[in-house]
Amino acid sequence: MSIQLTESENKTKNSPVLDKILNWADAALAGASVCGGKGWNLGRLYRYGFQIPLGGVIAANYYQQITSTPEIKNLQIELLKITALEATNIEITKKLNKIRDLIENIELSVEFINELKTFLDSLNLLDKAIAVRSSATAEDGLEASFAGIHTSFLNVIGLESIIKAIKGCYASLWTPQALAYRRKMKLLDDEVLCAVVLCQMVTAPSSNTPISAGVAFSCDPRTGRRNVVTINATFGLGDKLVSGHINPEEITVLYKYSQFKQIERNLVNKQVLSDEQVLKLARLVWRVHWALGKSHPPQDIEWAFDGKDFWLLQARPVTKLPQLTSSAISHLPTIWSTANIKDAVAGVPTTITWNMVLDCVTEIIYASTDEIGYKRPDGLEIARRINGRGYFEVNNMQWVFYDAFGLMPEDVNRSLGGHHPPIPIAEGNPLAGKVGRERQLRQIKFLLAILKTEKNHPNEINELTNKTKQWKAIDVSKRTNQELFYLLEEMSNAQYDFAYKFQLANAVAGAWVKPIYDTLMKIKPERAESLTNALLTGTGQITTAEHGYRLYSLATTAQKDADALNYLNQKSFDPKAWCKLPAKSLFRKEFEGFLEEFGHRAVYEAEVANPRWNEDPSYLLEQIQIILKSGNSTPPQNKALELRQKAEKEISELSLPYRFILKWLIKKARYGAGLRELSKSTLVRAIEPIRKVMLEIGRRMVIDNLLDEPTDIFHLSGLTTASYLLGEWSGKGAKELASDNKLERAKFLAQGSEDCFIFGLNGNLNTSLTTVNQPTLTITETAEGLFLKGLGVASGKASGQARIILHPEEGNLLAPGEILIAPSTDPGWTPLFLRASAVVMEIGGFLSHGAIVAREYGLPAVVNIPNLLSLIKNDDKIIVDGDKGEVIIKR
Repeated sequence: MSIQLTESENKTKNSPVLDKILNWADAALAGASVCGGKGWNLGRLYRYGFQIPLGGVIAANYYQQITSTPEIKNLQIELLKITALEATNIEITKKLNKIRDLIENIELSVEFINELKTFLDSLNLLDKAIAVRSSATAEDGLEASFAGIHTSFLNVIGLESIIKAIKGCYASLWTPQALAYRRKMKLLDDEVLCAVVLCQMVTAPSSNTPISAGVAFSCDPRTGRRNVVTINATFGLGDKLVSGHINPEEITVLYKYSQFKQIERNLVNKQVLSDEQVLKLARLVWRVHWALGKSHPPQDIEWAFDGKDFWLLQARPVTKLPQLTSSAISHLPTIWSTANIKDAVAGVPTTITWNMVLDCVTEIIYASTDEIGYKRPDGLEIARRINGRGYFEVNNMQWVFYDAFGLMPEDVNRSLGGHHPPIPIAEGNPLAGKVGRERQLRQIKFLLAILKTEKNHPNEINELTNKTKQWKAIDVSKRTNQELFYLLEEMSNAQYDFAYKFQLANAVAGAWVKPIYDTLMKIKPERAESLTNALLTGTGQITTAEHGYRLYSLATTAQKDADALNYLNQKSFDPKAWCKLPAKSLFRKEFEGFLEEFGHRAVYEAEVANPRWNEDPSYLLEQIQIILKSGNSTPPQNKALELRQKAEKEISELSLPYRFILKWLIKKARYGAGLRELSKSTLVRAIEPIRKVMLEIGRRMVIDNLLDEPTDIFHLSGLTTASYLLGEWSGKGAKELASDNKLERAKFLAQGSEDCFIFGLNGNLNTSLTTVNQPTLTITETAEGLFLKGLGVASGKASGQARIILHPEEGNLLAPGEILIAPSTDPGWTPLFLRASAVVMEIGGFLSHGAIVAREYGLPAVVNIPNLLSLIKNDDKIIVDGDKGEVIIKR
């Protein structure tokens, strides 16, 4: 499976280039194989509305043409077997000098010179100072940068000088350092062709240089820190800075929740950039980070400031960036896993959704350790997209929770879900000795923190709920662009602030479960897991489960309401026409109440682009139709109650101390699970007004011909939209950026992706796992059938026909009593659970949505089975054992 870590392949790399010289718009479409990395990236920056100098690119095929003379080719053939170390030998140097001399003295065709003259004249650059820069086809990528290897020429004036500089760029591919670099990177000479970038010099008024120039990175390139923008700045031209001949002013800007704060400035002499200019440049760099890097990889940018505007001169991925990690696990390969991110953010998120998710999880994932003052490396890369899908970096997650609390990696993985292996740790009791006592102290601090959360979080939930209602009532069409920016900022900040508290509530949900399990392991080890699950069944405190029950209630009400029944029995109906039912309609009144309570939710609700049920209740009405057609509008609540009561009876027969401890822990765990689900619902509630504002911005951009349709706004990053609202960007290029992001997303949606990737210390994918990180075997052939091992998250045993459902809107295919087989689930799947006899999911952990709802409904459930959807087929006879975490496919 290929891994998408860079910009998608250019669309026309196999198309013939008719012209030798391309403008920026054509360069963006032609790709790196035609324009080289530098030329292609400049073309894309132009396409997406960034400010770059006038210019264009001489296509690489012209270099190939003029260096194909027999004399040059023969010399190149003689160098084919030269190693990197041999590149500086005297005899090799002589041959390289000869190649460069031949290239520098070659006669360019009259046809090319005329085309060059016409191109420069069309841009009024024939007598202006321009930069002539090499742009090799293999440079400025993620693996090879060629930084400083090939030659560029600045302040070149006049056709004759420009032609000389072009040949100088071509010749620079044949220096000893260029040859050595190609050999080191294992690149063939024919793989590295030379395009040439021509662009006007950026200058200040009445000067032949800019006010200032430099480089900037959307990371710290030395440490791998991912939450900063690092800026190097100097007065005048930036060439001496880039070549390392001067010490620049270095500025570090912290990025958090789409906002920037200068946190460090190392002056050399005089301050180069004002504080305001620093923040403006940082925002520009972060826009490039999302436009070209798609949030990963970080970008390395050259810039110049003319006294008014910042101009971009180059952008490329940062190469060989260290993976920042905790020192204790720095020797381990890096593990990226879909874990429970696949459950929470299913499929391929749009740009704005991933922007919000990434900003959020980066700040909250370690809320429990941050809350008690545990120190971890700042700027860790918490998550990234691979093949368009979200992945967590789980090495640090396993280590941090082990180091902070003594929680074993296997237990962390049980909560997280995902098919990644546990990291190796030292043998012995993690709570023993001095380090163990420190961990026990942190556990006590954490216990106090979650008790505080239990007390305060209901008020915090009410507070955000009330704010959301106020935001929903705002007529956004009457607000100016700037007012919309500040409204979005207010809503986003409130959501992110609440998300941190939600993560603590998430910790509350899990904190009491392990003590229950550990206590039962002491007295009923063979029943510990199944009893723990059963005791958390049918609590009546899970808001997500409640809306499933309410749909059954609505179906019962519809049966008694002739107008509603007539409306719902139509083969095709207007999903918004329910509100036209008579005012006396009991169904209408009850449905209004349902939407008031649950209308902010949606199928795959974390995706901002997905309409909320308040906007489009089609899915809900279809589920009610299915219930009506089944002839059974009574939800199966008794089964869950029976399971719980049976487990409670078993606990009541224990000795008094265990009975007392377990009852207290069970009460806490049930309350924690309910609080977590209500908190998540409240967090999602804040998406509704944000979506409303985004659509209004999209509508305005359509009117101004900046987007094709309002929903295209979801394919732009948050900072891109903010720059438009604040007038820092005209919106030029928005249509192209949204279109390219949308097409890339469609491509990824059509592809599959692995659940786990492991990268070695060199940053390359590990295709063969070592014994240290070998996952547990999960598939076994037995006499009874194919035995699959997963994680049991809801007690009970069931058998029946398998029904694979890839999306909840396919739920009509699930017949009552069948076993639901799904990739993962979110609240939109809840009505399907009530028709199933058991649930099996490819991904998920003990606290995933599907696990919590399955327990609440009393459905046997097994999650986290790798390749589940390829192992099970529709209509297979299967047995699901939620107590043992087993699935058997009968053959």
